[in-house]
Amino acid sequence: MISQSGPQRYISDAKAYDQLPNFISELGVTKVLFLHGTKSLAAAKPYLPDFGTNVAVEDVLFNGECSYEEIDRVANIAAQKGTEMVIALGGGKVLDTAKSVTTGTHMYLVLMPTLASNCAPWSALSVHYKENGEHINHEIYKETANLMLLNPEVILNSPIDYFVAGIADTLAKFYESELIFEDLPEEQFTIALTISRQMANNCRDVLLRDSIQAVEDMKAGRMTHTWRNVAETIIVMAGTVGGWGDSYARSTGAHSVHDALTLFPQTSHLLHGAKVGYGILVQLVIENHYDHIKELLPLYRTLGVPTNFHELNLDGISDEDIEKIAYEATTEEKTMNLIPLPITAQTVKDAMMKLETITAGVQQSA
Repeated sequence: MISQSGPQRYISDAKAYDQLPNFISELGVTKVLFLHGTKSLAAAKPYLPDFGTNVAVEDVLFNGECSYEEIDRVANIAAQKGTEMVIALGGGKVLDTAKSVTTGTHMYLVLMPTLASNCAPWSALSVHYKENGEHINHEIYKETANLMLLNPEVILNSPIDYFVAGIADTLAKFYESELIFEDLPEEQFTIALTISRQMANNCRDVLLRDSIQAVEDMKAGRMTHTWRNVAETIIVMAGTVGGWGDSYARSTGAHSVHDALTLFPQTSHLLHGAKVGYGILVQLVIENHYDHIKELLPLYRTLGVPTNFHELNLDGISDEDIEKIAYEATTEEKTMNLIPLPITAQTVKDAMMKLETITAGVQQSA
């Protein structure tokens, strides 16, 4: 097991970006590649400093998908320009692309998230997709970012749906790891795993307690302690779960269901975390944790996290397509297989069908 706790340096402050010119200067960097999306740049621009008078900046617009094609494109630009540092500004896919570009190279990496939608700013891994949005894989790296800068004011003004997706994605940190931790013998619990499990528990506790209020605060543009606590739970605390726990505490069933759903264009409008949120419910049915489902459903309905085929935009889905989702969620390379239970495609299909009944309001007994 390899633990990587997070970025080498982390700053969360309204003036966090102001640290960037000194950081570049201290490292003697003169050639920077600045990777960003259009919306992320617009959101952050009022806070961005000049990178330095002696710094040549190659401005690169992100194409929207963390695909191998995009990684190669950005890497080629970096090589042609002799880039010494990549600065990535935006959501998880922008940051994951930058991680894929810099890993194993001499280039420094700076991550500047503009959304609280997942733990990509903290984690040492990238999730890769095809150009059409279908999930391919995730790769874990031996390196973490040199610097992560978080400006809460930028995050506060980001779209609410990304924040809600981040809440759902972060809840998975607990529900995907709980059974694995419960199954581990006490003598296998290292300090790293103890930290990971505690952080997973904290993710659940903070989000179940504070998510609804945090969303209301964000809608009202209020920079409250509750909102900031939830935002940093999504980005930082969530990242420490897998960072310390490695394969014991990364994705399992919920993310496998997400990955399978990306094969269906009807779900493409849904964010990563929204589909993961649905996957949590499927996993909980598989585990017979109906008490957790009962606890989560009111929160899901208040926040608008999908709970069934209708809310996934899969009305009228055929039996064949349900079987396709179930099969794709359980293929050999999927993390569904890390759950310490016997699971087949039929298990997942049955769980999805039972979830349909539960969310239709029919009482179920465990």
